[in-house]
Amino acid sequence: RVMPGGLARVAGGAGARVISMQRGGASKDAWVLSDEPVSTFSLLKPSIGARDVVRGGRSLSSRVVENLFWLGRYSERCDHTSRFLRVALTRLIDAGGEPGPELFAALAVGEAMGLLPPRDEAGEQAAARPPAPPPTLAERLTRAVFDDAWDTGLAAGLKRLQWSATQVRERLSMDHWHAINRLNHDMQASKESRPEPGETLACLDQALLSCASLAGFTMDNMTRDDGWRFHVVGRRLERLHFLASAIAGFLALEGKDRSQGQGGLEWLLELADSTITYRSRYLSQPELLPVIDLLVLDEDNPHSVAFQAQVVGRYLGRLQQSLGGGAGEAGAPFTDDLELLLARLRSVDLSRFQGDVCGDCIGCNACEDLAAVLWALAAAVRELSDRLAMRYFTHVGDVSHQTVAA
Repeated sequence: RVMPGGLARVAGGAGARVISMQRGGASKDAWVLSDEPVSTFSLLKPSIGARDVVRGGRSLSSRVVENLFWLGRYSERCDHTSRFLRVALTRLIDAGGEPGPELFAALAVGEAMGLLPPRDEAGEQAAARPPAPPPTLAERLTRAVFDDAWDTGLAAGLKRLQWSATQVRERLSMDHWHAINRLNHDMQASKESRPEPGETLACLDQALLSCASLAGFTMDNMTRDDGWRFHVVGRRLERLHFLASAIAGFLALEGKDRSQGQGGLEWLLELADSTITYRSRYLSQPELLPVIDLLVLDEDNPHSVAFQAQVVGRYLGRLQQSLGGGAGEAGAPFTDDLELLLARLRSVDLSRFQGDVCGDCIGCNACEDLAAVLWALAAAVRELSDRLAMRYFTHVGDVSHQTVAA
């Protein structure tokens, strides 16, 4: 018996022999026309009354909230990966291909965080082949941008971002969806053109603009329900982990590598997107004490460590209040570890970082002590993400359970 309608797959062209979405196909609603009267019976209500109004979107499956959470994390990850690669590539181009001390410091932090491919890839080559020369810095940076085989690179992050977006396509606006697709399309087009370093830099600029638009869609276009809160928590956790790890890696450098005058701190401010804020406040070259205050302790700076920690705590508190199950694996609230570490940050004595005290970094453990707190914070973020997954994103077989009862 022929159904009166359904969803049909449509080829991209009249001569296509294979109908698939990957080859330009699409899905369309198909209707079987009739010459006779048809029944108009429907299970849908003829109209929506006052008692039928729905607010809040509380009937969310674990599949939806998990993908919204990871959509937020991958969006932020693409942003900070693009920002780091732009910092490094800009300084390499400005130096005419000869990296300076500040670039070496940035590269040391990036390598420690796994953002750059290894310097020597000879071990990955077949033994029968003659050894190839090690890649140049420009080649490593280009690979980190375009090679989706490099797991922590920008291209790999964009693939994960698009996959997460496809899982919650029905919850994204058309503009939001188009921005994600355009970001991937532009990246692929740039890769195929075999860009020079200057063109790669322009590609990173465009990627950062697209990432900023995704953040704008999050804050301006998405309904403030529990799914949105998971999305924001994912974004803030990712930024918190990145900032804590990057600043801790910077502070762990030897004093001579960390303090290269203005350049030694300028790249860190740029990495945290706080250059303009610093200049407007201090009207002077960057110094260690105010930079640490701005990037670590300032709870009004949306690109500081303390800001991320307090926002994560606030939204997790609302989620736990809304969804129940406010305790984690060991029975403690999710935010306990964050609160303890945030209290340690707030107790940091900034006077230990004054130029006349910390300038030579001899016999001073201020940077190492703060780095230890930041690394502990980054570890707490990883653990918190795992605990959230165990509590809210658990699946039974292939069918996801309701996060909240309808």
